[in-house]
Amino acid sequence: AVYTDERGTVELRWDREAIHWLQQNVTGSPVIVEGLTPLYHWGSRVSVYTGLPTVVGWDFHEIHRKCGQNPCLAVRSRLQDVNTIYSTKNPYEALRLLHKYGVTYLYLGETEQHYYPPEGLAKFAAMVQSGHLQIAYRNQAVSIFHVARQDGGNQRK
Repeated sequence: AVYTDERGTVELRWDREAIHWLQQNVTGSPVIVEGLTPLYHWGSRVSVYTGLPTVVGWDFHEIHRKCGQNPCLAVRSRLQDVNTIYSTKNPYEALRLLHKYGVTYLYLGETEQHYYPPEGLAKFAAMVQSGHLQIAYRNQAVSIFHVARQDGGNQRK
């Protein structure tokens, strides 16, 4: 099956395989970050199908559940920070935000590739080379990175 929106087409098998890997290999409740999409698109799929906590879920749900009818600065800040993690070219800015939210896994699939600039996503390869990220899982369209601890260690949980 495929999912198509105005940004492009996602072959769902790659997300399915990556989500299955997470379900089979990740223990506990480590925080995962995944890219954001507009409402009613193929976003929040990893946290929904794994039950893993994420930096921010579906923003409409988050704002109304946590903030009632008023815009919520904390949720908006998280939305902006997730977008910065994927968009910035600066690996240290992304790493700072990953540590701010205690992120253990960063998810990069076709959806993120459609919604974020290539120059922002390219920094993740450099972060692997520098030891700030490790490749935990990879298939043809998805990479899941393990984030090094803030103290410089990189033990998996």
